[in-house]
Amino acid sequence: MKLSTVLSAFLVCTPVALAVLAPPSVAQAADGAAVLAKLDRDAEAFADVSYVSSMEIWKKGSKKKTLQFDMVMKGLDKQYINFTAPGDVAGMKILMVGSELWMYSPEFQKVRKIAAHAQSQGFLGSEFTPEDMVMTNMSRHFTADISGQKGNETYLTLTPKADFQTSWSKLELTIDKTKGGVTKIKYFDGSGTAVREQTRGGWSKISGKAMPTQIKMKNLKTGAETVIQLSDIKVDQGVEDALFSRRTLLR
Repeated sequence: MKLSTVLSAFLVCTPVALAVLAPPSVAQAADGAAVLAKLDRDAEAFADVSYVSSMEIWKKGSKKKTLQFDMVMKGLDKQYINFTAPGDVAGMKILMVGSELWMYSPEFQKVRKIAAHAQSQGFLGSEFTPEDMVMTNMSRHFTADISGQKGNETYLTLTPKADFQTSWSKLELTIDKTKGGVTKIKYFDGSGTAVREQTRGGWSKISGKAMPTQIKMKNLKTGAETVIQLSDIKVDQGVEDALFSRRTLLR
């Protein structure tokens, strides 16, 4: 099984982590750094989160592939996925601890580490990349400035810090206080051109906190789009740290 098949679906976790739990007051923070720091803090309001997810890959208005998996997250730096469909990926597992990724292939019954140099690449037509995964604690990696405010929306421009390697020269976030979090992210390449746009919808209250249940990533050059849908969301289930180990991948 190609690594590309697996990684393209794994990347839902980071958008969810960043999107969750930013209450209306976040848009009223004193400066950009405070806004971003609050987003990070609020993203950890739940001790753990689990859900069932599907990811559809669309090209030229036609759905090309659908992947399904179960996800468990603990904080922002521990994530575990078990693929359930289609048949060519069922039984595959992915583990993330910090910035390190491992994959288990049932075909070879082996665990392999995913190299850092592959993190900026898209896979199997998906508009998500492994790099999206490691950008969970945004204030650790980016400086932030408030670039504008209009009505219920606050606009935040993020610039990567010197010690953080990324494909993006900047990110532009839209925070909607009526939704309770980040509703849009634009990604700019090294030349300053907007090349991707992520939008978040289907906002729902989970244990009193706002969370998007649909995440879309669109390629602004080709129009291709990847759509992730979350269901059966559960929080604070007392997930043990032992789940997030290479030993779990081999079970």
